[in-house]
Amino acid sequence: MKTSVEMLENTDLYQFTDEGNSCQILDPATPRHWYNYLWNEDRYCAQISQTGHGRSYFLSEKADMCMINQNDARYVYLRDDESGSCWNIGKGPLNAEVENYSCTHNISYSEIRSEKDEIEGSWRIFVPQKGLYEMWTVTLCNKGEQERNLSMFSAVSFSLEGFSYPRYYEMYRCMNTGFQSELNGIYCDSAHPFAPHEYYHGFLASTEPVYAYDGDLTKFCGSLSTLTMPDASACALFQRPDVVVQGRDCTNSEAALFILGGVLQHKIQLQPGEKKEIHVLFGISQSCEKAIEVVEQYGSNPEKVQQEFEKAAAYNYEKISSLSIKTPDEKINHIMNNWVKKQADFCIVGKKGVRDNLQIAVGLLNYRQEKAEEEIIECLRHQFRDGHAVLTWYPYDDTRYSDQPFWIIWAVCELIKETGNLALLEKKTAWQDGGEATVLEHVKAAVDRLIADKGENGLVKIFFADWNDALNVTDDEEAESVMLSHQFCLALRELKNLMEYAGDHTYAQFLEEEYKKMKCSINQAAWNGNWYARALSRKGDIGTKDSKGSKIYLNAQTWAVLADVADDEKLPELLRSVDEMERDFGFPLNDPPYQIYDAHVGRMSGMLPGLFENGGVYCHATGFKILMDCKVGRASKALQTLKKIMPDSEKNPSSRSGAEPYVFTNCYSTHPGYYGKSYQSWTTGTSVWCLMGIYEGIMGVKRDYEGLKIVPCFPAEWENAEMTRHFRGADYHIVIQNPQHVENGKGSLFVDGKPCLESVLPDFRDGKMHEVEVKISQQ
Repeated sequence: MKTSVEMLENTDLYQFTDEGNSCQILDPATPRHWYNYLWNEDRYCAQISQTGHGRSYFLSEKADMCMINQNDARYVYLRDDESGSCWNIGKGPLNAEVENYSCTHNISYSEIRSEKDEIEGSWRIFVPQKGLYEMWTVTLCNKGEQERNLSMFSAVSFSLEGFSYPRYYEMYRCMNTGFQSELNGIYCDSAHPFAPHEYYHGFLASTEPVYAYDGDLTKFCGSLSTLTMPDASACALFQRPDVVVQGRDCTNSEAALFILGGVLQHKIQLQPGEKKEIHVLFGISQSCEKAIEVVEQYGSNPEKVQQEFEKAAAYNYEKISSLSIKTPDEKINHIMNNWVKKQADFCIVGKKGVRDNLQIAVGLLNYRQEKAEEEIIECLRHQFRDGHAVLTWYPYDDTRYSDQPFWIIWAVCELIKETGNLALLEKKTAWQDGGEATVLEHVKAAVDRLIADKGENGLVKIFFADWNDALNVTDDEEAESVMLSHQFCLALRELKNLMEYAGDHTYAQFLEEEYKKMKCSINQAAWNGNWYARALSRKGDIGTKDSKGSKIYLNAQTWAVLADVADDEKLPELLRSVDEMERDFGFPLNDPPYQIYDAHVGRMSGMLPGLFENGGVYCHATGFKILMDCKVGRASKALQTLKKIMPDSEKNPSSRSGAEPYVFTNCYSTHPGYYGKSYQSWTTGTSVWCLMGIYEGIMGVKRDYEGLKIVPCFPAEWENAEMTRHFRGADYHIVIQNPQHVENGKGSLFVDGKPCLESVLPDFRDGKMHEVEVKISQQ
């Protein structure tokens, strides 16, 4: 099995352009689909692959989904009506060869370009700042010397699914498609009796005259190009649609019940050197009349498309522009300036879970403070009065995971640090099970829940699972989580500091006593001589030298350091044990992987060894390790760890991992049959933990109750770095100088040219930019 890095071929699949804000893919045959996500604050989202296909969906304020297209069908076909030659600008799904292909995934748009038979084509997709639709602009240019007559086919499927309903009430039973002349496109109407909102109506329309259309995908793709699904519904296959490849025109079909979609055919005549643009709108609407209003505003004003494009681009840059970094490492600059912030932003769109969204929200506090506050308050609404919370509210899952209360306490503390606004603690917020309480009462309920959940060793019970969804000690209701108990220690200390800042010294003292008890219990019951156990159980502790299968778990060590549970005697042994877990491209979640299923451990042991939580390099958890390194002053270790799990890393390039080279992934496999490969990118907490690792850990720019704190853990490899940060109504340009290449040296601080004796900057709140210089020297 070829698993060594040296055996990999160097492939020129992509390049960063536009100062890192764009990733230009140079070959459509990427190891797997490389996606971009485009969305707006109205919660419309379009997923775009390097060929242009992908899903489009809308998620209402109450998290009711409308998946607009089925099987990610979004395609543009071109055909020379004289020669019969046909192709896609992005090569797929026809897979006809094209020349000079590129796909530019940008922060604000995606654009695919190619040439075929002297026709140059581009297909740009963006989501306007407002509205529940996406805009396509297809530009065609005749680079030859002869007149060309082309057909262009825009094709989508319609699904409009994504919500719960009684059996046999499938959406397709309630749908029909028809061409509406005022819309200049196909409208997919629905009348579902259980639809949770009024936007379950799709449309595909154009600003240019439509020559022909199809609302029945059987007519477009051909009756033999369908895959029959249960209950007689079907979904069309788009690899070789009959109308396109047989040189025919759309049939002007309309349909009800089966394989509904929208296909618009345009006839385009191009003189030598002539260029033409076709604008297409795809989305959902409350009614056909509302969809017509959307299309008319573009049809009567062709320049509005570009205006909306520029407005959306400006907004997408502006919302993440307050935080930036410049280091000696260009890849870090490219990923950490905008892509990681876009990825974290998307996680708020793509995830609806208390644990997940609170972590993302705390990362967002670095650059989108208002959005982060909104998200933290939203998560509190899904907490029960007894202190625990749902796992996710879309889809709804209230399985008893034990760790939700910790994330609530931690996130609220970080929010108050960021804003300095103690009044937020008195803000009234609903409970999941009715009624409302102040934010502080929500936090206290979380504390009470974790205290009440203590087991016989004094640690917090794990219940179905904690942070690790796949660690399910279901054969022992009294099993205790060491990781969560570490986290509770951190929460108790953080909340103690907040209460002291707020003047509640009585409650602060109570929290301090609880911290001491929990820390003592952990060290008495969970220390294994060289590392901490992961879980304690009467039926056998998990993650110890004597455990069956896996012996050590990463998270039980990293959080022991983050929470100051490991004392000076234990710390060196713990760090040595963590370092021994290191792999080419990160740190496995547990080591060694389980070789056979163990009901005592649950789901993770049922996976192949080295996959996902069973010994895979779980990048999210490696992100915790970066901050652990920074806490103990191991700056170079922190940087090396970050670079190991960066997209397209030196030891695990995207040509092997398969993951996009511009966003973080959730994990890499250590299984020989899937070695180095990634499963899922974009929707992973890895993004914010790596963001915090670089900005808060290595650069050391941290929020605190008194103001912005500067305590770098700067690597010896770097001579300098700089960043900008918005904080409480002021902006800071922070330059760190390390001329002697000192590892985690002492920083002398200067603000606007004047020495600052404290590590906390003055809390200016004056709307101005302030210059901060940190000069690092030996301790």
